[in-house]
Amino acid sequence: MTNLTRMTLTRTALTAFAALTLASSAHAAPTDFVGTWTNTNANTRGITRVVFYPNNDGTLTVQVFGKCSPTDCDWGKAGVLTYGTGVSDANHFTASALYAKGFSNTTLVMNVKGSRLNVQSLTQFIDGSGRQNYASQETFRR
Repeated sequence: MTNLTRMTLTRTALTAFAALTLASSAHAAPTDFVGTWTNTNANTRGITRVVFYPNNDGTLTVQVFGKCSPTDCDWGKAGVLTYGTGVSDANHFTASALYAKGFSNTTLVMNVKGSRLNVQSLTQFIDGSGRQNYASQETFRR
């Protein structure tokens, strides 16, 4: 597969994801997500903090911070798509967000379990650098 084909497929996937995010009528239970979540591993080399904000229309926005020195890197804000356990379940405890960073795309899959937020990060490199795509999983608390 050529780099141009990969880039076209990536753009198509990002467009579809954005359309689904904007078109979805599903809403999270904001009290389950909203607030600042801090990584339980103080020595993480990955995501250090996740902040969820409620929007006026019932949807959520997330802001992610990654480990950098001397201060954490702000990934910016992204729309959140939430999920229930079935088509009629309006009580959503799983969410996803997409960060397109130019050199990579990172999909976050986030799941609230009590006072913990589990975050799986799936990173795909699109810059032709030869770096391998990778997945990581981290746990956060309020």
